Amino acid sequence: MDEKLKELKCIVNNNSVQDKKLKLFRERKNQLLNLNNDDDNDDNHMEQSDTENRLNEYRLILSKTDNDTSKDDKLIEFDKHVEALLDGVAQKENDSDAEIQLKGGYVNVIDPISKKRIVDPVKNTICGHTYDQESIMQLLKINKKTRCPVIGCKSTEFVQLSQLRPDIVTKTYLEKHPE
Repeated sequence: MDEKLKELKCIVNNNSVQDKKLKLFRERKNQLLNLNNDDDNDDNHMEQSDTENRLNEYRLILSKTDNDTSKDDKLIEFDKHVEALLDGVAQKENDSDAEIQLKGGYVNVIDPISKKRIVDPVKNTICGHTYDQESIMQLLKINKKTRCPVIGCKSTEFVQLSQLRPDIVTKTYLEKHPE
């Protein structure tokens, strides 16, 4: 599993690098088109050497593209998803009650806030409870000093958006077991 995870991360990383290069390419293309349009409007035609200089400059910029993806939004989101998934697996391996629940086929799909079926599950990384993203967001808009709404939760910390991660395990269950 570790090798597949590394391979997947490498693919996402390469995708991020290519995305950066594509954005840079589009920006530079627009700059070149604008320069060309400006030259046409001035009735000055670009000389061949001027065009070659601009293309060489363009190639140089593309070759020096920063391949550091540590701050890339897509890669950060991917890492959060993987972390949430691995935390869920580790927690279920260490928790005997969770093993009983899994064997019994019990997964809570009812949102503790709205009392409706969860549509977009997010997990609180502090206490491990899962909520529907829309209802927890509405609750936090009303009161920023909200604690976990699950009855009997021992967490005394206020719920913060930074603590919420997509719950891939519950999302997969919901997709496999529609109402």
